[in-house]
Amino acid sequence: DALLLLEDFLMHYLSVENKNSWFPKKDILETIQALFKLNNTYGIPFHIYNVSGQDIIKKKLKIFNAIRDLSLTLPQDLNGTVKKSILKFSEAKSIFELKNLPDKFKSLEVPMNKNKDAPPEFEELWKNIHKDICELIELDADVVYKPYIELFEKLLEYFNKICKHDDVLFLGELNSKARLLFGEEGITIAEIYYRMATRFNHYLIDEFQDTSRLQWKNLEEMVREAISIGGSLFYVGDKKQAIYRFRGGDARLFDEVKNEFSEYAKPKSLTKNWRSHKAIVEFNNKIFSKENLISAIFQMDIEDNVGDKEELIKHIFGAFSDSHEEYIPDKPYGYVSVQRIDEDKKEDRNAKTKEKIIPLIDKLRTRGFSYKDIAMLCRDNDEVELITSWCLEKGISVESEKTLSIQENSLIQELISFLRFLYSPIDDLSFAFFILGDIFTMATGISQKEITDFIFGLRKERTSKNEVNLYRKLRERYPEIWNTYIEDFFKRVGFVSPYELVISIYERYRLMDNFKENQAFFMKFLELIKQQEDEYTGLGDLLSYLDTAQKEELYVSVDETDSVHVLTIHKSKGLEFGVVILPFLRIDVNAETGEIPGSYITPEGNSCGLVRITKEHRKYSKRLKKIYEKAYIEACLNEFNNLYVALTRAKFEMYIFMPKKSASSANKARNLIPEEIKELGEPRDYETKNGPLRPSVTLSPSAYAEYLSLIKDEFEDVPSLKNRGKILQGNVIHFILSFIDNALTQDKRNILDKAISCAKIKYPFFDDFTATEEIIIRLIEDKEMQPFFSVGTDKLYLEKEIVDVRGDTKRVDRLIVKEKEVWVVDYKSSREASEKYIAQIREYIDIVKKLYPRKKVKGFLLYLNETKFEEVKDSND
Repeated sequence: DALLLLEDFLMHYLSVENKNSWFPKKDILETIQALFKLNNTYGIPFHIYNVSGQDIIKKKLKIFNAIRDLSLTLPQDLNGTVKKSILKFSEAKSIFELKNLPDKFKSLEVPMNKNKDAPPEFEELWKNIHKDICELIELDADVVYKPYIELFEKLLEYFNKICKHDDVLFLGELNSKARLLFGEEGITIAEIYYRMATRFNHYLIDEFQDTSRLQWKNLEEMVREAISIGGSLFYVGDKKQAIYRFRGGDARLFDEVKNEFSEYAKPKSLTKNWRSHKAIVEFNNKIFSKENLISAIFQMDIEDNVGDKEELIKHIFGAFSDSHEEYIPDKPYGYVSVQRIDEDKKEDRNAKTKEKIIPLIDKLRTRGFSYKDIAMLCRDNDEVELITSWCLEKGISVESEKTLSIQENSLIQELISFLRFLYSPIDDLSFAFFILGDIFTMATGISQKEITDFIFGLRKERTSKNEVNLYRKLRERYPEIWNTYIEDFFKRVGFVSPYELVISIYERYRLMDNFKENQAFFMKFLELIKQQEDEYTGLGDLLSYLDTAQKEELYVSVDETDSVHVLTIHKSKGLEFGVVILPFLRIDVNAETGEIPGSYITPEGNSCGLVRITKEHRKYSKRLKKIYEKAYIEACLNEFNNLYVALTRAKFEMYIFMPKKSASSANKARNLIPEEIKELGEPRDYETKNGPLRPSVTLSPSAYAEYLSLIKDEFEDVPSLKNRGKILQGNVIHFILSFIDNALTQDKRNILDKAISCAKIKYPFFDDFTATEEIIIRLIEDKEMQPFFSVGTDKLYLEKEIVDVRGDTKRVDRLIVKEKEVWVVDYKSSREASEKYIAQIREYIDIVKKLYPRKKVKGFLLYLNETKFEEVKDSND
């Protein structure tokens, strides 16, 4: 259904009749995902503006014709440049881009030469065109995301039905779902307490500056009730560290809630800095003082963005009014270094920064700091990756998401390449990557040079008519190596689970012994496979999952080691480090929502509007300019907060490197840190008092059972590969059948098409859908099979989970509940393990009998490749 909705969306909005309207045709899925995030962040529906692409086209035609008519009556004393722009525009296309409009139409006044007045008729035409352009601009801003929102609402309706059916709630939805429960149309306070099975009188909220309005609304009534009966609200936070605006965080709540409960409020400010030494505290006092903030803002090049800098200063200083801190007497030292990187080109700036940072780390080491005392804070993941690569290149031990993702670990990459080869033996590239890697060469004793010579030596043997796969050549050249390290896996893959297969690879290649320092990565990889085995049962499924897995799922948590920390400023919040290095300190003000490029959120009653605002939009529309200015001020405040977080993480020393530019603009951070500040304090030796490092846990490799040896040797290469294909086909058929409910009432062709479309996404490696479709059609149209697929008014459950007395979960392919009977139906590809299948379905029968004690329970095995079924008798009959 979702795919059909998407198809309808594309057909309608990208049709010929709309081809001339501005409409982004890429990243539809990303935009829908972003709308889902925004919907859950704000917890209110999107406003759909009453405008269409056709309205835009009509308005453009009207404006074009009016400007063309105007061009025929240009007064002699009209500004010459304006004359040329109007004449040039009137000779262009009638459906134009906004940026091509003559710029002077942004003004209501006619641009005449000095001391000359415009003819009244011409002035009237000019003002009408100006008015129409302003209307067009607002229509254009409102229409862009309308089709996305309409599609999103349809998909959301379908999405919610699936979630309700499967009893699923996503973490990102918690606040918006709670609002539906606790809102004015929801339940009462008494009911909330009843449903929570407890009564809370005291509330403690940490990091309150990052609380969203939606989160606060969900708590407000309960907090109010608690306070009214003698309870309390205690919230802690720092407005200067509000850096989660993109998640809906609203630091304004900090003062609003205090004022709301002013009768009970007892504010307390903490003015002592217990983390940093004197030089760092004094540096930040200087940077975030009122005088310096005002000076910095007036120096910043922001005239085109915000007209009233006084408004910006008011917001900035409102957050930093209490920024002055005192250092504690037993921390009287500290050191701050500020260096400006003046190179114009980004490559040159990066090279210069690298040239300074690497020797700095070495120097810090010689002065007694460990790697683990040092943190480098970056603005984004691209910077994290760049800095990490610099450190690794110079042999500096480093810990970052880049180095702690299993997919970034070279040994895990080798393992995945080996699995890709086992799944598809014709994949020469994956096989070459594996045998050239450390795992294979260390286990076999063959040098990488010998393997390299072997691979490149094959070029001479290969011809266009006689291509031979790499693995066959290796088997011929190194038969003993092949038999010892590859043969068993090659023959048996597909007959054991990916989890068991990987365990066997670990054992055969002695990974835990040979690469002890990578134990955490091996264990995480194994854990990941185990966690996903219910959903990704086959090797092909697993490989597809690894290609699309979220970064968070691949991150390895390890014991503390002596490594430089490289992380984003956002992830450093709440942390402290002995030495902080800021390699690219900069201010980047981006007023957009952060989810959809060019988009801005604006309140529209009880909903939120989503508009697109460009420079052209801001020239003509006061409404859009005001939306932009408000967003810009919030984004600017967010940037100052980011800097504050970054500049307050260090205990002993801080090294700041400020590039000349940020992207193509001047780096505004240079306005904030006065040029005369180059050093504060002086370097010295400190007692870090961190104690010894915890040693990495040494895991002795378990004597894993050699699962592959349990498989009989009757399977040879070719049959093995063929059976592997049959197993995959069986999985695909199984998946498609999960879409087929009651074939008696369903549009079989439509359902089958949708199911196959979904299967192609889930099984990208499978390519024989034509034959599979024939099997499905034969299966559901066969007369003997009709009772299983055309169930009339009987209740039917697909992929139904049932639980036995031990709490173990089983899944029945089809559970058909009739008036006097219940049928338990399970699909199997063939009869090869019929005894095992019979035992399995008898187990299902025993469980279902307890669920339906008054009905007769029958079991059936449906053999997909034969289009036959077998009734399984109850073991007690």
